[in-house]
Amino acid sequence: MGERPDNQTPELEPYTPASPVKRILAWVGIVYMVCLVLLNLYPFFHGGAYLTGVAPLFACPGIAGLLAIALWTLRQPDETYAKKASMGVLALVCAVGLVVSLYLGIPPLLEGLGG
Repeated sequence: MGERPDNQTPELEPYTPASPVKRILAWVGIVYMVCLVLLNLYPFFHGGAYLTGVAPLFACPGIAGLLAIALWTLRQPDETYAKKASMGVLALVCAVGLVVSLYLGIPPLLEGLGG
């Protein structure tokens, strides 16, 4: 019972790793979860007061992930020039958005942390 004849082995599919885009998106999700956990733990150690003004920082993981995807796509040799040009523009917009989000979000974070 439960034994298999020697001539029948299970067919195993070969291992296929996730694409780089899926891995980038997975890391973005992990960063968001860590940020949410830290944001929800903050009131326990600061008398019930929440951090305020840090919303621009929550755009940073998504923008950084989109920037990484754009740069990865930009470096692919088999892409068309139109797609490379659009990915270059997207990377530039993401870089500017990341800088603006950090500029708007870091001062309230430092103020809330007492720095």
